[in-house]
Formats: sequence, C-alpha cells, structure tokens
Amino acid sequence: MSLQYLKVSSIEQLLQNIDEPEARILCGGTDLLVKMRSKLIQPRLLLDISEVEELRGIRVGNGEIEIGAAVTEGEIIASKGIAERLPLLVTALLQLGSVQIRNRGTLGGNLVNASPAADSAIPLLLYDAEVVLRSAGNERRVSVEGFLRGPGKTAIERGELLRAIVIPIPSEKFSQFFHKVGRRKALTIAIASLGALLRVEDGTVEAIRLAAGSVAPTPIRLHRVEEFLIGSKLTDSVIASARELASSAVSPIDDIRASADYRRQVIGDLLARLLRDDMEKIQS
Repeated sequence: MSLQYLKVSSIEQLLQNIDEPEARILCGGTDLLVKMRSKLIQPRLLLDISEVEELRGIRVGNGEIEIGAAVTEGEIIASKGIAERLPLLVTALLQLGSVQIRNRGTLGGNLVNASPAADSAIPLLLYDAEVVLRSAGNERRVSVEGFLRGPGKTAIERGELLRAIVIPIPSEKFSQFFHKVGRRKALTIAIASLGALLRVEDGTVEAIRLAAGSVAPTPIRLHRVEEFLIGSKLTDSVIASARELASSAVSPIDDIRASADYRRQVIGDLLARLLRDDMEKIQS
C-alpha cells in the first residue's frame, strides 16, 4: 500500500480531500510521524497544511485572540500580544517538549492529538477557549472543554477540520500558576499537572479557575473546587478542605509512570502549595 503526499494550498482543497480513506492531516508532524514510525497508524494520504494561509496567523480583535490551527507553539511563545494578554499560555507552552519540538509542533495539532497530559489544554481551559471547526458548508464553535472527549478522541466530525482556536481576552487581572510533575526535568510528559488563574483580595478568594492534566481521560476544569473556594478566606482549614476536594475530584489511572493514588496526592499538594503561597504573601 503506497503512501500519497499532498501539499494543500487552501482550506477548500483540504476539505475536498479530507474524506479520502485513511487520510491524515500533517503540519508539524511531532505526534503523527512518531505514530507512523511505530506503525500505530498507517495512513494512505498525508495532507500537508503547513502553508495554508487561512490556518496561520494570530489575530486580535473583538475582545478575543484567534490563533490559526497551523501556528506553531514557538510562534505563540514569541508573540508579544499573547505574552501580554495570555501569559499563562506562554508559561505552559515553554514546558512543552524542546525548542525544536515547539518550533515544529502546532497548538491545533496538540489539541487534536487529545492527550490527557496535553500541556496546552490547561491554559486553554482556564481562559475558556473555543475551537473553530470548519466543514464544507458550515463553521461552528465548541468549547475546548467540550472538544476533548477522551484519549485521542475529539468532537471533530467527519468532513470537519480544526481551523482556529479562539481565546477571550480576560477583562480582569489574575495571578497565574502552572506546574507539572514528571519523572525527569526536561522533555517530560506530566504525571500530573495543575494550572490556575487566581485573584485574592484581603485574604478572600474573589476569583479562581483551576484545571488539571493527566488525572482523567482528558484535561479537566476543577469546577467543584472553584465553587468551594470562591468567597472563602484563605485559612489552614480552608486549604486543607480544598486539597481533599481536589484529590477526590480527579479520576486518574495507574500506568507505568505513576499510580492513581500518587496522582491524586500530587493534585492536592499542588493546589495546597498555590493557596499557601498566596496566604503567606498576604501575611508577610
């Protein structure tokens, strides 16, 4: 069975070929080519979208930032507009792979890969981002939370492609937190990760958004923990309760990298560390 390669020049040309049997979209190739070499997948047609202009570029307007699906992680990190408005996205992407990987890999590809450990998904969940899905006759938006359905599974339907990621520009100031625990210091896949956007005034949690990775079939928002903390004074007892709630809110698995119990403990510990740091800042 021969493998065909097509460098696509437009979204229209891509949509004309996307339904071909066993066609796969290629851009950075940082996940796809690894799976092909391992024979986990054997596509018949590779559709190279790296030069499709409609899938590239970073646009700011109408209170949101639109990032084309083919924009690389390195380009996002280098964007002053994103660094100023969405700093947590830059923080998380800087911990994704190596410089070489970030200069090839794309934000769209990282999302479509739908790994439970996807670093990029954490800030996108916290910023209430949406993906723009394009088909021949329609375009629709889906929240990132609704887009990720399980390991390797997304809300993309037959005949659709991910055109862009749209992120509302926050109207309020947050302190930010992102930390992942792995088995090594570089190029690590998270055993567990936690991201947060937080605003504390006079010791009271006025706003908080929490998201965790590698502790469920998809990266998830910790809505129950957020609801518990909003309006609460940061005390030792509140932090202890939040820690237990976070540990019980996740549903990790045992695998070769860590046990489910360890992952629960890590998420609770990371949240407690975040809240205790803020409490100590207030008291100092």
